[in-house]
Amino acid sequence: MSDKGDKQLKTALLESIRVELTGAGFISKTPKETFYRRYNGIVEVFQLVCLDGQSGWRIQPNVGIRIDCVEEIFHRTSGFDLKYQKDTPTIGNAIGAMVSGDNRACEYLLEKRSEVVSVTEKIVRVFHAFALPYFARFNSLAAIDAELNDKPTERTPQRVVPWLRCATGVIVAKLTGRINYNQLVEIYTDVMSNSEKGFYFGRFQALVKSLEEKSPIN
Repeated sequence: MSDKGDKQLKTALLESIRVELTGAGFISKTPKETFYRRYNGIVEVFQLVCLDGQSGWRIQPNVGIRIDCVEEIFHRTSGFDLKYQKDTPTIGNAIGAMVSGDNRACEYLLEKRSEVVSVTEKIVRVFHAFALPYFARFNSLAAIDAELNDKPTERTPQRVVPWLRCATGVIVAKLTGRINYNQLVEIYTDVMSNSEKGFYFGRFQALVKSLEEKSPIN
């Protein structure tokens, strides 16, 4: 397929999916591979990662939830360029990674225009069967706190990168008034001092410092 044909094929799929997701209150966002629903400082994100395969597009659905108040605190010390800060998720991952630890466990190949309808149907089924229940489960600080902080030494597919896991963990613990907050800080401080040769340790310390005067959200 030519580059132009590839792009037209992907565009046709994304438009087909956009029509289906509109009924659930999701709108497309630039880049068009991302669909989102916003309410009360929460953004639910359904993203289609479109990878250029040998004979077509490999489509991997991802889900994420952004809690604006969490990300605002995170970016005080994150070092992220301002233009990227508004789109960072609080938790999320590829659906395949959540289901079986492999992004390709939930992947759909689109090779020709005649497959747009069938691939759309498969992705929309995943949206209803996995994404919507995921959003309903994790659309609160309390739910995210439980996922990240009930077992802080265990891996979670919701936050794989240690820095992001530890940073998000302490923020939601502080905002929910978790009783063992100081213990969590100690655990995550140890993780950060030993992760990536301590590369993000300074940022994590700055984040913890910025949370000292922060009160829980009632």
